[in-house]
Order: sequence, then structure tokens, then C-alpha cells
Amino acid sequence: MRPAVAAFVVAGLLTGGLVWLSVSLAPDPPPRWSVTRRVSAHRALVLEVDAMFPEEALDIARQLGEPEQPRFDEILVFIYRPGSRVMARRVQWTRAHGFVEDVY
Repeated sequence: MRPAVAAFVVAGLLTGGLVWLSVSLAPDPPPRWSVTRRVSAHRALVLEVDAMFPEEALDIARQLGEPEQPRFDEILVFIYRPGSRVMARRVQWTRAHGFVEDVY
């Protein structure tokens, strides 16, 4: 193998290794949403969620609410933008009506 080709191969391997290392050590991206408050009483569950994308409220409510449905008669999920206390969306689940989303 010619020295120039060998140097090129070694440089490529080193570059690829460095790229892999920098990607693998990068911090995880922030979560798309997180539960900030959970309160339950009298077979009702209330969840407050900070969500980067409030338009995903119905999906978030389903992920959080479906496992809880056997224990509760009503589940309310209030969606806020991170850092804001102005409600963006509300999703209500009841046995009679399923999931219903309100946009504010």
C-alpha cells in the first residue's frame, strides 16, 4: 500500500472515531414533555404537564391516562408551555366521553 493511501485511510478512521465519540458523549436532548404536578382524590386524577409542543396534548394525555383508567372515573391533563403558567390545552377523559381536548 502506498504511504499516501495508508495516511488517508488512517485519517479517515481517526475522523470517524472522533465523530462517533463526540456523538455518543453529547448530552441527551431535553424531554418533549414532563409531569410537573400530580394530584388525585375521589376517583379523579389531575396532571399538570410542561410540553414543548402543546399540540401533542392528546397523545400525551393518552400516554399518561390510559394506564390509570381502571383506577379513576375522570382524568384531567393540563398542558403548559415550559416556563409559563398560562394553560395552552386541557384534555379530559371520562368513561362516558373518552378523551376530549380543549385548546385555550
